[in-house]
Amino acid sequence: MKSFKDYIFEAMGRKRIIMIGGPGSGKSTYSELITKEMNIAHIYTGDMMRALSKQDTPDGRKVKELLSKGEFAPTPIVINAVKERLKKPDAQKGYIFDGFPRSVEQAEMMEKANIEYDHVINLQVSEEEVIRRLTARGRADDKPEIIKQRLREHEKQVGPVIKH
Repeated sequence: MKSFKDYIFEAMGRKRIIMIGGPGSGKSTYSELITKEMNIAHIYTGDMMRALSKQDTPDGRKVKELLSKGEFAPTPIVINAVKERLKKPDAQKGYIFDGFPRSVEQAEMMEKANIEYDHVINLQVSEEEVIRRLTARGRADDKPEIIKQRLREHEKQVGPVIKH
């Protein structure tokens, strides 16, 4: 049986990847590993939206307001940011989306915008393991009850994306 690393680096010809998975599943860890090994761009829309929220532009102010309330950036703003990011030279060799798309709306708008992908990796980790991993970080919001709620919210949002 091939290891995860062997599968990723030997089996994938094209290098446009979507990495999805619940909180604590290892999306960013694996995305960073793949980025380094395959020399492709790591595209993490969460960081992109946080950076945009610091800009004094109409979109930046809108995103800042929403993020301050714990809400997500509007899909059109996310899609536009992704389209701009994909124009950069490092994304021409390939890219990995870290936790994007996170909703069917994003997936549909992504397709309408001709944002392509070749592979989807869905990391599945047991609830017990996620709780173990996240409580070990020691963050204030990494309590078992909160983690379970985040897992339910993830399933509600991303479950339909997987089916899509």
